[in-house]
Amino acid sequence: MKKSKWLALAGVSLLSVGVLVACSSKSNTSSNTYNYVYTADPETLDYLISNKGSTTDAVTNGVDGLLENDKYGNLVPSIAKDWTVSADGLTYTYKLRKGVKWYTSDGEEYAEVTAKDFVTGLKHAADKKTESIYLAKDSVVGLADYFNGTDKDFSKVGVKALDDYTLQYTLKQPEPYWNSKMTYSLFWPVNEEFLKSKGDSFGKSTDPSSILYNGPYILKSLTAKSSIELAKNENYWDKKNVHFDGVKLSFYDASDQESLVRNFTDGAYSQARLYPTSSNFDSVEKQYKDNIFYTQPSADVLGAGVNIDRQSYNHTSKKTDAEKDSTKKALLNKDFRQSVNFAIDRTAYSAQLNGEKGAA
Repeated sequence: MKKSKWLALAGVSLLSVGVLVACSSKSNTSSNTYNYVYTADPETLDYLISNKGSTTDAVTNGVDGLLENDKYGNLVPSIAKDWTVSADGLTYTYKLRKGVKWYTSDGEEYAEVTAKDFVTGLKHAADKKTESIYLAKDSVVGLADYFNGTDKDFSKVGVKALDDYTLQYTLKQPEPYWNSKMTYSLFWPVNEEFLKSKGDSFGKSTDPSSILYNGPYILKSLTAKSSIELAKNENYWDKKNVHFDGVKLSFYDASDQESLVRNFTDGAYSQARLYPTSSNFDSVEKQYKDNIFYTQPSADVLGAGVNIDRQSYNHTSKKTDAEKDSTKKALLNKDFRQSVNFAIDRTAYSAQLNGEKGAA
């Protein structure tokens, strides 16, 4: 696999877990294939209109954008070899690598990747009313008007191909974090000719040939509730950093959590998610010892809201007017709400999923 791209993706579903097994004594390393699981079939392979995990699981290693994250989370060049920002922070100009190609699912060269492909990509996303348009709609000049239909001229939108290898975005206001958005599939490229040729079949969920590939891997097969298989793109521009010949993901419905470590032990998976509260965790911990590690906490923030204007009492025994009145007074009292918040034992809560050792 290229750099840590796939492992970073896998980590999205592992961050809340606590524990991962790193290597198996029976793993079949001769095939040099990364094996693991996926949990949902993609509804579409159109990465420009879907940012769901089910789509990115299948596509993210097949398509490169301007920038990507390295294994430390730093933004590094991908198709954009370098970039500049205007003094007022409103104009971002990206210089693209020459010689990056699109390939079909059969590995045949289709066309060169150019700046126009990024313009086409954002237009396609806006035309299809993608739900992730919020990442760009209020940032890029003119995009909100085009998206809302008040101005149907996309040429007024602040994304331009100045030439084949120069792409420019013009923003409505400075955004120091703008480049971090370039890793989202909303900003990935698509070849206009291929897009038109496929019509409504572009990104068909069961058809690897319905999209093109410019990334380290090419999607070869996708069988519903069975498997997703990718093969290394032998003509990839950064081939030296692709370290696996293939990727195979097997469908996992989470009904048997312990099957992950069983299949890992049998050599079927390259890694396995562990559940510290499962009945077999102690024996697994004893068997693998130093090959188990806790993933880093994610940057997610989860909130619990308080219904301070409660109207329904259908699921409570407190139904007298006096009880309803006292409930409302309590919920409207800031001190009461804070007391509930501070009363939550977060370590105990975390331990229910991550076990006592991983609770912190």
